[in-house]
Amino acid sequence: MRRTGLSVAPLESLIEAMAGAVVDAQARIEQSQVAHLGEYFDENNRPKSVVIRMPSMQSGSQDGDEDLYRAPLLPLVPTTSLRIKDVEICFDAELGAFVDSADTDGDGEPPTTRSRWAFRAKGRKRSVALDTLARRGDGGPGKVHVTLRVEGVEPPDGVARLSNHLAMTQGVFQTFRPGD
Repeated sequence: MRRTGLSVAPLESLIEAMAGAVVDAQARIEQSQVAHLGEYFDENNRPKSVVIRMPSMQSGSQDGDEDLYRAPLLPLVPTTSLRIKDVEICFDAELGAFVDSADTDGDGEPPTTRSRWAFRAKGRKRSVALDTLARRGDGGPGKVHVTLRVEGVEPPDGVARLSNHLAMTQGVFQTFRPGD
């Protein structure tokens, strides 16, 4: 007995949607990392820093003299980036009929102009329909199980160079004697 109101989609559309979701997830990770990097700079894009008081090691310093040492925050913290390592998607679905379709731009119209970067096979395509609401053998509705693993990677070259440059700008900026 067939149910009405089935959720039927071509297999290719389902795979494209899942791949698009993974690409979007990686883009959100990257946007979050850029926003996090922005926390190390003030509203005028100057690096935030911490000032540390240390016993002076300058030539001619006396006992009790102190140096004010400024260190930008970015080189002081680890800057590990994340990226999606792999994705595993499992789902239960019932195969439907083969469907022939003409090559279109997605709105039912034949393709007009395409970027030279875009690739699509021209002509008629054959696809298989899926019922993603199919019942599993145990009587429950079809389910999707997604496993997404991320891994830490070295920071991009630009972040590493920026961090190194900021590290070179740190140092003593004032020496003073007690009572000054």
